[in-house]
Amino acid sequence: MKLFFKIEKNLFLGISIFLFISCSSDSTDDLTDPIPTVITYKANVKSIIDQSCAVSGCHNAATNTAGLTLETYEQVKDAMVNRNTIGRMESSSAPMPPTGNLPTTTISIIKKWKEQGYID
Repeated sequence: MKLFFKIEKNLFLGISIFLFISCSSDSTDDLTDPIPTVITYKANVKSIIDQSCAVSGCHNAATNTAGLTLETYEQVKDAMVNRNTIGRMESSSAPMPPTGNLPTTTISIIKKWKEQGYID
């Protein structure tokens, strides 16, 4: 009787491990946030710029070493229109931020904001 329960317990453990492994996925497609339908500066773009661009030593007013401040809607829109901001974000030779390109989804949000007319 003990042998039967031991075999049954091992069988249950084996099946559980198999199911756990077979249910895993290496895909990261479902981990990315979907791009909203309407992109606005306040709801979507400002947080990206604040966290990636308008930081100390880069594009903030207090310690601006880059010659471009990106703290307001007007400043960011002007940079998008007149300073090839998206081109720099996608550049492989001189990326912005200098630590490396932003994720593709993040750049897509900014591109969609541009396509929709820079909604505030």
